[in-house]
Amino acid sequence: MRDISEMATVLTNKLEEKLEKLKQAQRDTAKVIWEDTVNEAPLNVGGYISSIKLSDTDFKDDVIKTSVYSDLTVWWEKIGKNIPLSAFLEWGTGPLGESSNDYPHGYPYTTDAPWNYETMAQFLDTGTWGMEARPHFYPALQKNIALYKDNLRKALKEE
Repeated sequence: MRDISEMATVLTNKLEEKLEKLKQAQRDTAKVIWEDTVNEAPLNVGGYISSIKLSDTDFKDDVIKTSVYSDLTVWWEKIGKNIPLSAFLEWGTGPLGESSNDYPHGYPYTTDAPWNYETMAQFLDTGTWGMEARPHFYPALQKNIALYKDNLRKALKEE
């Protein structure tokens, strides 16, 4: 029995080491995605860049999770909740946003979204409702898919 017990301990330790390497691979990739997102952010005013955060890396329910997000929100009366300002910047707003965005998301385009001065000025100048999409999160993610795969490959490589 002692041999089986020792083998189980060795295997458990190896699995835990691999898990830590996988978590680090994800963390390293997420840091690069965060840097790319910040560098491509369309606004450098009002604390927007400093609102772009990198979460801790967590492991729960067999999922390793790290997030790059903005914690700067605006109230959207239409749906009755705060929405990250980054969503409006990323995907645009109104018909102009809808026509200029190529990336998938879950927010509806509408003409009664909360408009800012820039959007209103654009409407007065062009007669077009909305704000053009200025993606910076999604492109940073897409740009680093190969890096993520490479980091995972290295983490799983047997020593």
